[in-house]
Amino acid sequence: MTTETMRSDGLRQSDRVRFRMPVEVSWIGSGGAAAKFIAETLLVSRNGGVLRLEEKLLTGQEITLRRMEGDTVKTARARVMAEIDQEPNGTLYAIQIMEPRADFWDIEFPAPHKADEALARLLMECGFCQRREVVYLNELELKSFEVRKCVARLCKHCDTPSIWIEAQSEAATPEAGDAAAQTIEERVIPRRNRTRVKARVLACIRQRGFQEEVAVCEDLSKGGLSFRSRNEYPEGSRLEVAVPFTPGSSAIFVPIRIVFSQLIPSARLYRHGAAYIRPPVDA
Repeated sequence: MTTETMRSDGLRQSDRVRFRMPVEVSWIGSGGAAAKFIAETLLVSRNGGVLRLEEKLLTGQEITLRRMEGDTVKTARARVMAEIDQEPNGTLYAIQIMEPRADFWDIEFPAPHKADEALARLLMECGFCQRREVVYLNELELKSFEVRKCVARLCKHCDTPSIWIEAQSEAATPEAGDAAAQTIEERVIPRRNRTRVKARVLACIRQRGFQEEVAVCEDLSKGGLSFRSRNEYPEGSRLEVAVPFTPGSSAIFVPIRIVFSQLIPSARLYRHGAAYIRPPVDA
């Protein structure tokens, strides 16, 4: 599937999480008639997301989103920012939520300035209350997830320590090749001393116009990562990576730039080093 660029500020003000859930979308048509259809999210962020919908929407059109969270009905007003792509089972639209404090997705996103301290990112949920949160894993948490597929951390909602696991999508299993857009204004994180952590976890590599690849990560730092891949990515290539990655689960993709590429003849693989790319300061 071809990925197009989205310029929505709502998609740039937080991590973008690949997560599927059904959402009711309604609007008033040009003739005054009410329209109501079920869409599916492919990607969500603090103030927006990407929807797949069979019906036609126009850029700039205002819509109402509605979803169930337990016994509670949540609604939010949103605006269509762009049509991204067309698929056999619907059209992909980038949307921006017009009420950013509505917490429509019931997912807590970290403050943007904390992104520099993220060793790895996961969408996780509390084992007690099932509250979802984008979690920035430190070295100990990453090692725990690598071995046990869970981490122990404090739940702010329960106000008690609990076991957190990776959140599962509410809809069908993600298809290979599902993609969302990248930011167009990017700059490489300045180089600085960063501790590298050895971690043999899976990473999902995504490149515009190509099928996603599951690779093996060798080590991570707050500035980047290295991984082994069947494919060769030339130095300077801009990709997206989700690490750690569990097939069939939610994934948080962040932009990277390949800084070195090395052939491993004995394994017929390539070792790559990549630096994370930070969004613009005003994002």
